[in-house]
Parts: sequence; C-alpha cells; structure tokens
Amino acid sequence: MDSLGVDFVVYKFRGPKGTIDEEAKKMEELGKSFEAKNLKVVINVESGNWALSMPDAEGHDWVQQPGNLHLFKFPPKVLKELNKSSSVLGIMYDELEHSQITRNLSLTLRHPGIELVSLAETSGLDFKSADEAVYKGAKSLVDECMQFGTKSVFTEHVWPVLFHNFARAGITPAYKQMKENWSNVWAACAMGACLQYNKELWACLDLWHYNTFPGHSEDELWANLLFAYWAGADKAYVENIGALYYIDNQGQVRLERRGEVFRRFAKEYLPANPRPYTFRDFEPQVAIIRFDDTEWGQGKNVYCTVDYEENGKDTVIYLYWKDWLFGAYNLGTSAASEEWIRAWHTITHGMVKKESLSWNAGNVYYNMPHRSFAPANAPVVFDEYVTKDKLKTVKLVFLCGLFISPETLKDVSFLVENNGLVVVTSERFAPADFATKYKGGTKEFRDGNGKWIITDDMASDDLKNIVSQYLGKDNEIVYRFKGNRKVVMQISNDGNKLEITKTNF
Repeated sequence: MDSLGVDFVVYKFRGPKGTIDEEAKKMEELGKSFEAKNLKVVINVESGNWALSMPDAEGHDWVQQPGNLHLFKFPPKVLKELNKSSSVLGIMYDELEHSQITRNLSLTLRHPGIELVSLAETSGLDFKSADEAVYKGAKSLVDECMQFGTKSVFTEHVWPVLFHNFARAGITPAYKQMKENWSNVWAACAMGACLQYNKELWACLDLWHYNTFPGHSEDELWANLLFAYWAGADKAYVENIGALYYIDNQGQVRLERRGEVFRRFAKEYLPANPRPYTFRDFEPQVAIIRFDDTEWGQGKNVYCTVDYEENGKDTVIYLYWKDWLFGAYNLGTSAASEEWIRAWHTITHGMVKKESLSWNAGNVYYNMPHRSFAPANAPVVFDEYVTKDKLKTVKLVFLCGLFISPETLKDVSFLVENNGLVVVTSERFAPADFATKYKGGTKEFRDGNGKWIITDDMASDDLKNIVSQYLGKDNEIVYRFKGNRKVVMQISNDGNKLEITKTNF
C-alpha cells in the first residue's frame, strides 16, 4: 500500500469460518491491524451475493433473511467489534442494486431457478409502492448497521439506478467507472443523488470488463483517475489491487504497469495539482429529472455474452437481462421509462446508444468498442422530488419517466417563466394550455423568459437541433464549479483518454 500511495483499502470479507465469537475477534484484530499501518478500511461483503447460504461454525446463516430475502448481514456482536476501530470507515454492499433488480442473478447462474431479491419483494406492487418498499429495505439495513456502530454504509452500482433511492435511505454511493459503463453517465447519476440527499460521493474504478481482468488499459486507468478527481469525488479506489503489483522472488514489491500509473497519480500528480473544490460546488448546466424505475436498457431479448467456467470447462453463456423493474415480475419497461436513455443519447451528441446505457446490452453495443467517456456539458440526474435550489444554474432540463412530483413541476415552471429555463418533456408533464395545442412531433412553446419543448421522441434530430446550443462540443466533457471555475476534459478518438484544461484556478 505504501508503494502505491494508498490511504484506504476496500477489503473483501470472504465469509465466516468460525463461531460468532471467533469472527468478532477476527474483525476486532482486522481493525487493529489497519490502525497499526495508519490505513483506513472499508469492509466489502460482495461474497454474500454469490453464496446461496453462508453458515458460520454454529449454523447461523449470514445471507438468508426473513421474508425470503437474500442479503449479507454481520451478526450484531461482529459489527460491534468491527466498529471499535477508528480505522474502519464502514461496510460496502457491492452491487446491491444489481441483486435487487436482477433477483440475485449471481445466485441464479449457479442455482438455476433461484431468484431472490435482496431488499424487498416487489412482485405484485405498483411502481411507487415498489420504490417505497426498496427504500424501506435499504433504510432498514442502514439503521441496523448504524445501531451497532457502523459509520457509513456504501453501495457499488453496476447499473446507473437506485442511487437516489439509496442516498435517501442513508447510503453513500460508489459509482463504477470503466467496467461496462460510461464513466461520466454513472457519475452524473450518483452526483445528483449526493447533491440532493447530502451524501459523500465515492468512485470505484473497476478494471473488470465482463469476465476479463484486467479488462482496461493503463491509459484508460489514468484517464479515469483524472476524471474522478476533477469531477469532484470525495474518494476513489481501484478494483482491484491484483492488477497493480506482484511480489518478486526476493519478496520485494514490484509494481505492474497499472500500478505505476496509480503510484504516479497518487504520489506525483495529486500533490502537484491541488483541487480547490468538491462536487458540492458543481454548477450543472443540463439536468435529467426522472422517477427512477430502475430502467437502464434491459428488457426483452437484451443480453450480453461472457466467458464462463461451468463444471470445470470454459464456455460462452448468454446473460439475458430480464424485464423486471425493481426486481418485480409484473413491472416492465415502457416508452416512458426509456425516455431518459434517449435523453442521454441527445445530451451526448448521439454517442450513448438510444436503446441502452450499458455495454452489458451487448446486442446493442456489439459493434462499438468500449469507451469510458461520452461528450456532455455539465450534466446531472435528479429524482422526481428535486427542488429549485438544486436547479438554479441549469439551462436545459429533461423531464422523463413515469412520475414527477407536483412540487418539482411547480419549481420547474417557476424557473422557466422567471429564469429562462428550457424544458424538454413529453406531453404528460407539459402545462395544460401547451399540451392541448400539441399535435405530435417536437414543438416549442414560449413561457415568460423560457420555453417548453414538447416531444414524442427525446432522441429525435429535430430536438437535437433545437437544443444544440446547450450541449457543448462533441469531443468534450465540461464541468463548472463555483468561483467561475471550469474544467474541460477533451476526449480522445477512442473515448478512453482525457486532456484536462482548467480555467480560473
């Protein structure tokens, strides 16, 4: 860790081997060992996602929960001992949104027919009730952890969903860069949740790509370290350390190429480039406001192919992403829930596919090599409860999805009339007097200092032309911060490298 310049570690707990008392003692010792090295640690419990049962030596199962839920939980005594140490920053629930909306696909792969949600059984509920059930499940988890001394509960997100639901419940999000993701799309979703619900912003730079590790180059790692830093994240870490170093025959630490990149960033770049702001100072220019129904582009016949080992043999399997919003068998995708994906297509000059936000939709992105970055002009994503104080710097808003709260619509209308805000919406969220005049296509309606654009396609060429002045350049990511500071990230042709330019620093 010292060779790399690390100040905290995300440590993967592999499951109990002994009794609860023995596991509690091990966790106490773990905290002491990190204290001795002057390092902080977050305990990652992803191993629970892959285990149908996880009994300790006394038979207590750490993943099977009441109500047929499947969710890792430390016994209270273990939590208490773990949290004695000031070095323990909290517990990371890795891919918690994934286990809910896919009904624990990690388990299903090994146990066909097993489909268990993690936070709440949502089947049979309507959308708002499902959203509330997942929120209550997340809040219950946070409350239980906090009751026994946990400082923070974190989640890593495979998909760009449930950031707001979880942040509202008290969870600190760690959005994933690289992997099969658009790094800056995931960042916009997580930043909006953190701004709206006053949480820290963490970034996980994930070197996995499908089942390939490491699946991203050292140049891409460097660019993603730059992005996380200049976008204003509080903390960032790389998954995982195995690609960064090795021990030679003499027992000495040797850094791999990606390790040299990490060391250079931590020990040379950061001290030489102080950052005078955090994401809390962000002044977004373009916003998507939506009810997060967990749609990212999954649905009928959406799949990716991955190399997978089964019964000791390598094989290729098709992973189909089921149309289960919130993990409910009865809640599916619709044109309304897909609007925000089409809005991202427009915001990114057509770079993000209009059908899906993720390379996990392999049949959508099959002819496009992975790119970390898409051009965008200071974007952010808020949920349907956002208030006007979070929108005061925004020039262009997209109203998407199934619901927008009356209070938010009122605030947006105020900003249109008084601040010159431009709003793109379907007919259903438009003011009644404009909606009655709308006959299809893409039409503009002046309203005080601003305007409403009603459209039946948020990815249409007509819409792109109308809003082009707000979208920035087609090879740049732009962030603006208080103090008239501006960061321009010029994107390379392959979409995986950045050149940073700063103004008013």
